[in-house]
Amino acid sequence: MERRIEGGLPAVDADFTALVRSLQNLITNAVKYGGDNRWLQISATAEKNKGRIEEVELRVEDRGIGIGKDEIKHIFEPFYRSPAVSESGIHGTGLGLPLARTIVEAMGGRITAKSDLGKGSAFSIHLPVAQERKAEEPQGATDKPAGAEPGFLS
Repeated sequence: MERRIEGGLPAVDADFTALVRSLQNLITNAVKYGGDNRWLQISATAEKNKGRIEEVELRVEDRGIGIGKDEIKHIFEPFYRSPAVSESGIHGTGLGLPLARTIVEAMGGRITAKSDLGKGSAFSIHLPVAQERKAEEPQGATDKPAGAEPGFLS
């Protein structure tokens, strides 16, 4: 297993538990469909537009059995399983990827997939960078001490 995490990544707006569940699904699939090679890479990188970071990409990649071009367009459909995978005896319901996609989209992100049959697959979760929160609400006497920085508690 390889891990590549770019330094200085910005925060993203995401539900931690839901994001972990989605990543776990992608990692489980990479192991399940990784074939005999057993190689896996997890990476996190900033995606820039005109020099400005707009999103963070979390990518899970394997060098396994891959997905054919005719089938990749169906993998996010509920209950879809490739005939080759179904016949191979690899167990699954065809619900993991559709659920991961729903979760990621609910957080304002998107999930993408690239694959070459017999060479492996790469699944990416793209999440928008968290917007800076402005101190728009009046500070109550019990919220935090006067002079405290927004977002920090004493």
